[in-house]
Amino acid sequence: MKTTTLVPAAFVVAAVAASALSARAQPERRQVGTEPWAGPDSAPWRTADAAASGFDPAGLDRLAALAETTHADALVVIRHGRLVFERYWNGRGPDDVQQTYSSTKGAFALLVGRVLARGGISSLDQPIVDFVPEQTRDLLTFRNVMAMASGLAQWPALDRADGEAGRSQLEAVLARGMTHAPYDYFIYHNAAYRVLFTALERATGLSLPDLTRAELFEPLGMTGAYWVEIHADEGRLGYQSIRMRPRDLAKIGQVLLNDGAWNGRQYLPADYIARLTTAPAPKANPSYGLFWHLNAGDHYLSYRESDFVRSRLLPGTPPDAIANFGNRGQIVVIVPSLDLVWVRTGRRIPSNIWTPNGTVAQLSAAVVAAVEP
Repeated sequence: MKTTTLVPAAFVVAAVAASALSARAQPERRQVGTEPWAGPDSAPWRTADAAASGFDPAGLDRLAALAETTHADALVVIRHGRLVFERYWNGRGPDDVQQTYSSTKGAFALLVGRVLARGGISSLDQPIVDFVPEQTRDLLTFRNVMAMASGLAQWPALDRADGEAGRSQLEAVLARGMTHAPYDYFIYHNAAYRVLFTALERATGLSLPDLTRAELFEPLGMTGAYWVEIHADEGRLGYQSIRMRPRDLAKIGQVLLNDGAWNGRQYLPADYIARLTTAPAPKANPSYGLFWHLNAGDHYLSYRESDFVRSRLLPGTPPDAIANFGNRGQIVVIVPSLDLVWVRTGRRIPSNIWTPNGTVAQLSAAVVAAVEP
C-alpha cells in the first residue's frame, strides 16, 4: 500500500507563494460544450394548480417578485410531484439549458451512485488511487472527497497557482499534499471533486459525457443536457459542469425527495440517497452530506475560508431541507416535510448560500411561507 505524508499547511502556502513568482501568465481558458443528449423527455412534469397544491397564490407572486429583483432567469416550484409554479425572465424559457456550475455536484452524486450500483466501483470507501494511481494519496476515497473532508490541501492560492501553471484538473490534484487526516477538517474543495471525473471514466471505460448520457440524461429524460469542457491552448483541461433545463435540475431534487425513485422505478437505492443526505463528518461540519448541503446542523462552515457560522444554512426553512448551490445562484432545494422541490437559476445573485440570511435563505423562506398552513 502507498503511504501518505501530511504536509504542514505553512509549507504548502510557502511553496505556492514561491511558485507564483515564477509562474507564467494564466493561459486563456474557454468553455466548450459536448454533444447534447437529443432524446425525448420520457417523463415531463405533470402540472397542478398551485392553490389546489396547498400554496397561497399571492405568496408565490411575492416569491416571484423577490426572484426577479435578485436577478433570476428561472424559478420552478414542484409540490407533490407536480409542477405548480414556473416563471422565466431575461429571454429564457422552459426549454433553455442553463449552466449549473456547482449544482452539478448534486447530479454527479447520482452518477456515482449509478456506477456503484452497477459494480464499477466497490464502495464509496474505495480509494481513488485504485483508478488514478498517479495520484499517490491512498487516503482519498469517494466518500471523503464527496464529503469535502478528504484532507487534501486547499487554499485560494493553490487554485491561483493551478491556473497560472496551466494545470489540468488531474494535474492540480497531483500537485497537492495532504494537510489533514480524512474527516478531520471540512473545506469546500473543487480540485478534489474533479479527480472523481477521471476516476469514473477509468472505472467505466466511458468518457464522462457518454457515461452521463447513459446513466443520467436518458433515464431522467434530460433533453438537451450536456457537459461543458474547459479548454486552453494546450488542449482540454477537464470539465466545468452540466448545462440543463431548470426543470431537469428539479428532477435531480425529486429523485432525492422520492428516496431514489423516478417515474415509477427505483433509479437508485434508497439507502444510497440516505448516505448522500447524512453528514459523514458531523464534528467537521454537520451541515454537509455527500455533495449536498444539509439544513439540519446548528452551524455550518463557509466556502473557502471554512468560517464557523452559528446558524442553520437556511434558517427560514425546515431543518430537513437539502440543497445545492452553484456559482451565480444555480439553486435546488428539497424540503421532504413539505413534499417540495424548488429551483432558481440566473446569471448573478446578490449573495450566496453561505451568506447568513442572504438571498438563498430569503428565497427559500419565501417558498416555505407560500405554503398554506
